[in-house]
Amino acid sequence: MKTNILILMGCIILLSFHSCYGDLEGENYDQIYPENFYKNESDVNAAATTAYHRFRINTYGGGGIYSHGRGGINIFTEMCTDIMDCQWGDGGTWNMYHTHGWTAANNDQATEKYGHYKYISQFRNIMLNIEASSVSDEVKVKYVSQVRALRAWLMYLMYDLFGPVPIASDEILKGDPEQKVIIPRPSKEEYVAQMVSELKLAIADLPLPKDTEWGRMDRGIANMMLLKVYMIDGQWGEAEKIARELQKPEYGYKLLDDYYDCFSLDTEKSNGENMWSIICTYDYGVNGWVTHVMTGTCPYPNANIEKWSGYRMSWAFYHTFEQGKDKRLDNIIAEYVSTKDGEIINEANPTTELVKGALPLKYMVDPGQKGDRGAIDVPIFRYSDVLLSLAECIARSKNGAPTQEAMDLINQVRGRSGLDPLKLSDYGDLQKFYDMLLLERGHELYCEGHRRTDLIRFGKYIEFNKKFPNSQTADYKVLFPIGNKFIVEGQGQVIQNTGY
Repeated sequence: MKTNILILMGCIILLSFHSCYGDLEGENYDQIYPENFYKNESDVNAAATTAYHRFRINTYGGGGIYSHGRGGINIFTEMCTDIMDCQWGDGGTWNMYHTHGWTAANNDQATEKYGHYKYISQFRNIMLNIEASSVSDEVKVKYVSQVRALRAWLMYLMYDLFGPVPIASDEILKGDPEQKVIIPRPSKEEYVAQMVSELKLAIADLPLPKDTEWGRMDRGIANMMLLKVYMIDGQWGEAEKIARELQKPEYGYKLLDDYYDCFSLDTEKSNGENMWSIICTYDYGVNGWVTHVMTGTCPYPNANIEKWSGYRMSWAFYHTFEQGKDKRLDNIIAEYVSTKDGEIINEANPTTELVKGALPLKYMVDPGQKGDRGAIDVPIFRYSDVLLSLAECIARSKNGAPTQEAMDLINQVRGRSGLDPLKLSDYGDLQKFYDMLLLERGHELYCEGHRRTDLIRFGKYIEFNKKFPNSQTADYKVLFPIGNKFIVEGQGQVIQNTGY
């Protein structure tokens, strides 16, 4: 396959961002050329921060990889699953995602996310410019390793959504800055091998979490990325090694006693469980999740927030929790007394507010939030995911059989939420064990952007969606299509993903 890529060599880098990672001050740069930039650590830090900037949280559809609008990978992928639905009408974008009704012409924000493949080359350009700069070798290693890890993670996200995407070679990047080049899409084997190589190089140079600014790449985060790569590629033995590595004391990871401390302003940072979070502030990269979820008639401690009454946890999925036991239900609102007329709103009497499901608030109250602008950081990786992933790797790599160790790992996560331990003897059948583990992952990681990938890995994505009313799913829809505009730009050389 070939696809068209316009490589702008990075002779000009346009930066415009606010303070968001570590102690970096807000700066504005334009018309930045290699000859007048990359002269000191401040320059290098600013350039590296543009890579972080691509992943920023925002409220609306465009902007960063992660968002709380429909453009967020953490949103539209979750909306394609059994966990999430949206109250905003039965037609249009939300219905398209929920029923798998997309085509190459109408897949909305997924189409736009395909365009992010060009940032893989942009990140490499940043690395090359840092390496060619006059700063010390120590500074080069510090920032190149960060951008390298972010680049590999962007590669992973693109691979998960679309399969392999074009990657410009160093020779192309160092060539004519205005050249237009047709770059073949690499094979899956080549693409996965490059992700693995990049992450191993980053891991070798990155510091441990205790030696890293909050929000910056560290060795633990990069290992978690590598774990995800091995799992999506089915390299279970290698994945198990990485999951065990992350259990070592030097990483400092642990489960918090309270699940919702992972999503609280008071306990969001360096808490031992949140491995990597996207930093949010009231001015930049705002957390708008609660605004997207909360109904106009549901009481809420902060009267200053906006309530858009959109996102819901489907009633079917809500009922898979152990009602009355699972503490993760504490911040999922299935019933409330209306502030409008005192009416009890619930599944039996949903009015217009709970038709599609319960309110997955997820985040605790942010007293400083005004409108849609919250400041609670958004976790991307948590240690509970490491434990559940290790349990899966053990079962898949130990001759296809669950073990007591795997069950103990699952019970650690369940126990934190007040649930009784499960018995291995009840899950001797491997498929029964997988079904249980998939459900536990859903309960633990709901609305964090993992569900679609999990369902595909467990072979349930298409099967689950076929149960939805008006489902338009098909086996090939485990990948999104390449948008028509990219096909046109390819001048006949772009080969669409199978089925579209």
